[in-house]
Amino acid sequence: MKSLILTVIYLAKDTLNRWVSRISSPLARVLVVFFLSLCALCFLGSYVITAKALRDKIRTQGGDLVQLMVFSDQRGGVSLPTEEEMSELLDVDTLAVRSVGSAYVYDNSVSILTYDFQRSAQFLPLLSPSAGAVLLCPRDKPRYRPGPVDITLVGEGTKRTIMARYLTPDHMLMRMMPDGCILVPPDLAERLGTGRRLSSMQRMMARVRHLEGASSLTRVETYFNNLLRLEHAQGHVISASRMLREMDVVLSNQTQCRAAFCIGIVGIVGILLTALAGMEYRQNEYIYTLMKSFGIHPFMLVGAFLVENLLLVGASFAAAVATFMQCQAIIAGQFFKMGRYSLQMEEIMPEIKLIAAMLLICIAFSAIPVTAAANREIGRVLK
Repeated sequence: MKSLILTVIYLAKDTLNRWVSRISSPLARVLVVFFLSLCALCFLGSYVITAKALRDKIRTQGGDLVQLMVFSDQRGGVSLPTEEEMSELLDVDTLAVRSVGSAYVYDNSVSILTYDFQRSAQFLPLLSPSAGAVLLCPRDKPRYRPGPVDITLVGEGTKRTIMARYLTPDHMLMRMMPDGCILVPPDLAERLGTGRRLSSMQRMMARVRHLEGASSLTRVETYFNNLLRLEHAQGHVISASRMLREMDVVLSNQTQCRAAFCIGIVGIVGILLTALAGMEYRQNEYIYTLMKSFGIHPFMLVGAFLVENLLLVGASFAAAVATFMQCQAIIAGQFFKMGRYSLQMEEIMPEIKLIAAMLLICIAFSAIPVTAAANREIGRVLK
């Protein structure tokens, strides 16, 4: 045990002595790994930021939504799943309404919608303070002033006064009805004189919580299509899955470029580490062979070079990651013109792991000439 400790101490002192006497050797490894890793992080980070910007753009345009429209002549309509069922099965937020007629508001036709009692908790905050009918419109299209508004029911000419209020444009109800709508609680739908059309059309909108690509929308589409088939109902499903599939193809092509870029880094760093490790071992080969003759296992000698490269490469890569995280806003905004997007550590972590794995391969590859030299016969070196 004592000889093992002394051997480790000697190898550590020998490594430090080589670093001091030939500073260019560790400095070359540190600078090459640092700048190549930083360039790789900038390249792969721009890919991640681009994908993030595209997904955010798609999400703001409603690309994370799937809408089901059901036409039925039955009074009961189709039995749509509850909010809890959809959340548990598909990890989506849903909103379901029924069309019960239309009305004129200042010569503009607006749909009248109601909902099932099982979704009352979802819609009660949207109603008027007295839990009555309310005119809802998007905030970015201020057609009506908040407060009392006169409406005229289509087909009857009856005038009523209801409250008007705004919702944010990204609200699912505003995504479903971009021109606004009149929301009526189920118990008041009959009093508006439109109860005979209570089940003429049903709509359900699902918002995917974690949009990962076309597959996120496809599974919701499949569920809705199966529901229509099982209920023997007429309807259709609307989503942006086709556009997302095209985007997935583009991103998959970029993945091949990422792989080629990482292979190039492996080649450069691997050649550098292998050449320097082989050269430094040959310069001290006589001393290392004497140590072998005293009973030191060649694995100890190879391990010393592996640990040396691991320390230098690890420190250089850690510095590159820290530099990228600190300067990513400048890199994304000034060099790649991606705006004010920034990445969290967990978002760039797959790329960091990819580069780290490639560097580990380089370190392992650099031990090949050292391993071959360390296993040479002692007599051939000491003769």
